[in-house]
Amino acid sequence: MVQMSTPLTYDALIAARHQEVQELIAAEHGLIGYIYPHAPLELFLAHDFTPILLWAEPKIPSAYEASLQTFCCAYSRNLFSQRSKEHMPPLNAILFPGGTCDSLQNLGDVWRARFPDDTVLRLTYPVANDDMAVTYLAEELRDLSNHLEVILGKRFVMELYQKAVALIAEFKAAAQFIAVARIIRPSIYPYFEYARLIRKFLTAPSLNSLTEIESVATHLQNELRKEQCLPTTEALRHGLLAGHIPDQIEIQSTDEPRIMIIGGMVDSEGVAFHFDNAKANADLEDLEIAFDLLSFTYRTTFTKAPNLHFDPFTEMAQSILSAPAEATQEGLPSRLTFLRRVFEKLKIDGLIICEQSFCDPDQFEVPDTLKLAEQKKVLSVRVPLDPEFSDRARLEGRIQSFLETLTAR
Repeated sequence: MVQMSTPLTYDALIAARHQEVQELIAAEHGLIGYIYPHAPLELFLAHDFTPILLWAEPKIPSAYEASLQTFCCAYSRNLFSQRSKEHMPPLNAILFPGGTCDSLQNLGDVWRARFPDDTVLRLTYPVANDDMAVTYLAEELRDLSNHLEVILGKRFVMELYQKAVALIAEFKAAAQFIAVARIIRPSIYPYFEYARLIRKFLTAPSLNSLTEIESVATHLQNELRKEQCLPTTEALRHGLLAGHIPDQIEIQSTDEPRIMIIGGMVDSEGVAFHFDNAKANADLEDLEIAFDLLSFTYRTTFTKAPNLHFDPFTEMAQSILSAPAEATQEGLPSRLTFLRRVFEKLKIDGLIICEQSFCDPDQFEVPDTLKLAEQKKVLSVRVPLDPEFSDRARLEGRIQSFLETLTAR
């Protein structure tokens, strides 16, 4: 039986994250903080550092006004405030992305100026996804590796790289299976637990967190095998990994509406928590999110693993650039085509659009998404939120109203 671990309060959820970070610090292992979901985790592990994903922190007093422009995203503001108030774990370095959005790139520049004792790294991502982009990103990764060796004194170790590739590939395979099992039958496993498992691994990749998510995937495999749904599940998983939904996939109709969440670098676990509260308030406990297109769940896990038989930096570049549906990559028409296919083949009834404060890359696509949802008769709701989920009552009320309208329809 799979054990559930839903906290009673949002504060308990945040406290659990703090405990995980404290355990990392107590282990006295080198930590490299990262922000953007498509960071080269294998590279950090190959240099014998633990990558740690930096999340927004509730109840952090503002500290950005003296250094950041007013149009900086709420995520950037929160991270800067954490550092100013010394609420961050002790990091050997912190990696900022370039080429993804102006806000995070500017944050890295300001960080370097305001906190000169911090080791600030940058990895610039190409906006295209072709052979030239792979070559460019591979050289960026190679330069980053050399920089880590010179600045932090730890060289790239091939044996550690191979172990890291295996660790992360196994995590992604398990996460992919759980995601697809939930598409086939959303009630088979709570969305909150799925989001928690992924968040826990990304916060600090380890064998312990891998074991937890693999045990869930194995349990779901056995359940779907009993129902003779395993071939369909695997076909859909391999299809999504290749960027499409196979024609032979047929989702069974149910009495419960099928709900999808879309957005960018949104805290999936936090959204799931407030979704569960909203459905409880609406007395709709049986409702579950069937699918999401968020950066820290689907877009991060449905990427190809590096091939160990070829150049590590080229393979890591290809893996990173295989991330699906990213708004920071070129090709809006292709993303809308995929979304249309999702609506049709996965039988989506309701769409929750998470709009994180001032996150332009994803919000620019909202009008096209709404238009497509209307064409496909998918009921949609726009949910403005900040990374701290500061206005929780309004957020849960908005979702609750949407769920009540959706089920009534």
